[in-house]
Amino acid sequence: MKKNRRSDTNHLGRNLILGFTVLALLLTVVYEILWMRDGRKQASDAVAEVEEEKEPETEVTKPPAEETEEAPETEYEPSSYPFLTEEVKVEIRGLSRAYTIAWVSDLHLITDKEATDDILETDLETIRERYETLSVTEDGVYGEELWPEIVRFLNHGHYDGIIFGGDMMDYCSQSNMEAFLKGFRALNPDVPVLYLRADHDYGFWYGGDGVTEASTQEMHKAVDGDDIEQKYLNFNDEFMVIGVNASTKNLPGEEMRIIREQMETGIPVILATHVPFSSMIEEQEADLEALSMEVRNKIYYWGGPDYQPNEVTQELLDKIYWEHTPVKQVLSGHLHACWDGMLTEKVPQHIFTPAFQGVIGIVRVVPKE
Repeated sequence: MKKNRRSDTNHLGRNLILGFTVLALLLTVVYEILWMRDGRKQASDAVAEVEEEKEPETEVTKPPAEETEEAPETEYEPSSYPFLTEEVKVEIRGLSRAYTIAWVSDLHLITDKEATDDILETDLETIRERYETLSVTEDGVYGEELWPEIVRFLNHGHYDGIIFGGDMMDYCSQSNMEAFLKGFRALNPDVPVLYLRADHDYGFWYGGDGVTEASTQEMHKAVDGDDIEQKYLNFNDEFMVIGVNASTKNLPGEEMRIIREQMETGIPVILATHVPFSSMIEEQEADLEALSMEVRNKIYYWGGPDYQPNEVTQELLDKIYWEHTPVKQVLSGHLHACWDGMLTEKVPQHIFTPAFQGVIGIVRVVPKE
């Protein structure tokens, strides 16, 4: 049978069309694969170029902490004078540590031994006599030379506090005050100071014309303000030293009010005064009276004929002698001799040797077991 020629031709054409279609599809797939590969490479190269353009990362490191050093304590020169020390131990419950306080009183500083405009010519002989008896150590060092040595001793000792217990000057004159101020201002400013005045500190007897008690009190304000509101030292609310200022006279009511308020805080008290107090214990009082008569030829403390308390001062005495008193120790001077005894069964009193004899008091306040 003879084939149809047109039919064969049509069949061949369809096969060719199909082949070209398949080939086109294959070429398209190959192209897309090659294009994608090339695109990814270009993108990768672009990223690489961008990363190369970036600045290299800097490693951040925390600078080492600066080493902080405490400022070294000022080194003070030791005194060249061989002071004697008189120690008192005070035990108080609840203290976090021990404290050491220096006491200086009765220096009786005199600088007016030569005729000057600061003193009256008629007083010069008396001043020179006092200079040779009340303002000199047994080994011949006078108060004006001893005072700078006292300051060196105090600065070198690293004390927690300093008490000047009165009669630091024999009388208040311009030259005595200048000499005292020079030493006072040289004290370590980091150590609290309590300066209690007595009659000689305010004394105007030999100060020259125009010098009065009021003017000497004004001169004392240049030292530390001399404010009765500030006559105490508080040691971290663990105990306080309460000072009695100008204790050769009966207390003013305002001063007693301040002392009363401090005593009522509930904090243990060390009472500092210039003039001592009589003892309520018969044997102790007899001993104190005998010493006072021997040294001063009179009863030289509160309770004697020359020191009779008025109502205000008696309130202070009653608070000291009270069974539940907050007072743990009384410190004083004035007698020019050392005495250590009991005012009551609970309250001791120490009277310090005068500084013009080359003696400095050391009060050690320690925790009571």
